[in-house]
Amino acid sequence: MQAYELLHAEGYLVMKKGAGTFIATNAAAHSPVGLREEKIEPALYDFRHGVPSWDAFPMDRWQKAFQDACRMATPEILGYGPAEGSEALRQEIARLLRSTRSIPAVPERIIITAGATQAIDIISRLFLQRGHQVIVEDPSHTVLRGIFSFSGGEVISVPVDEEGLCVQDIENSIAEQSGGKAAVKLIYVTPSHQFPAGMTMSQQRRAELLDYARQKEAYIIEDDYDSEYRYIGQKTTALAGLDSSDRVIYVGSFSKSLFPALRIGYVVLPASLIESFLAIKCITSRMTPALEQEALARFIRSGQYARHVNQMSKLYSGRRSCLVQSLAQCFQDRARTYGDEAGLHLLIQLKTPVKEEAIADKAIQSGLKIYPARDYFVASKPESASFLLGYANLTEHQIRTGIELFAEAEECCRREKGLL
Repeated sequence: MQAYELLHAEGYLVMKKGAGTFIATNAAAHSPVGLREEKIEPALYDFRHGVPSWDAFPMDRWQKAFQDACRMATPEILGYGPAEGSEALRQEIARLLRSTRSIPAVPERIIITAGATQAIDIISRLFLQRGHQVIVEDPSHTVLRGIFSFSGGEVISVPVDEEGLCVQDIENSIAEQSGGKAAVKLIYVTPSHQFPAGMTMSQQRRAELLDYARQKEAYIIEDDYDSEYRYIGQKTTALAGLDSSDRVIYVGSFSKSLFPALRIGYVVLPASLIESFLAIKCITSRMTPALEQEALARFIRSGQYARHVNQMSKLYSGRRSCLVQSLAQCFQDRARTYGDEAGLHLLIQLKTPVKEEAIADKAIQSGLKIYPARDYFVASKPESASFLLGYANLTEHQIRTGIELFAEAEECCRREKGLL
């Protein structure tokens, strides 16, 4: 009653005797500006990256695996489980990595985490102190740079080319960006499908990177981003599969192959780091939900996971081809695509005098969401408008229509500026 009386006194409610209490017609005018929320209509064509196809997920098979896990759950599974995660799931991940990524993984060196992000956060806490340096690809995800900086590390951005991280430029980048001496502790790379540019690191560059890490006594974080989906050429051996000196920390997750809300990732560690990693995990977030781990172990063991990835590879390959063709039809030679041989997104650079933010703002008026990519670049900003376009969760019809709207938005921006 006191709460109602206070809201009435402040003008949010109208109390009518015998009728009830109602929200005042001008209640929004009394709301603090910072607390108001504008109603945002969902986009009809959303090219957000990192989102798998929701409608193609085999929910009935996953539901069965989860129900079986619940039915067979033991007191140990339902209690406070081990920080390293489910033994059954670690066994299945080890088998999966041996067969698909050529990594000699064993369950004892695998730790389950709440997604790849938690794994990278714990690695940062383990290695970085103020004055330590971490090498990061340029371009790269802004969240990663934030994680490393928050742990006290000095982020050194090193450019990539068509072969991946430019190892030969690491020392020059340190000299240009750091006022202190070189103190490289970590090197973060996405060699299977560079985010966001999309290239695959060459074998020569992998050998150079492993040699550099050995010389500097640094560790490499291999984020095997989008490694499940490759459409041109053969899958390459993971960097961790080539490592003979225990310098590679391999990080993976099931966010892109299954669904992000599962929040199950994993890390394959050198034996010398396991105890320290677990100590931090026990303090920060001991457990990853146990029933989901057991369900995933069953899902992989039954062959459903491999079947799902194979089916999605065919589906995404068609959608990727549709996107490439649509860009060519609508923009001709003004749109250059990067990373179309793998993954779930494309990086495009568009020859236009209009800023990408203006195009994106104009596009949303037609129910289209496209995502500027400039913020992913640090030292080498792209000269032309750049966008990151995810295609996995769009039908081919939506892709074609979305790119037509994209072209119309860009043309409209040029017309408004008198450039047509």
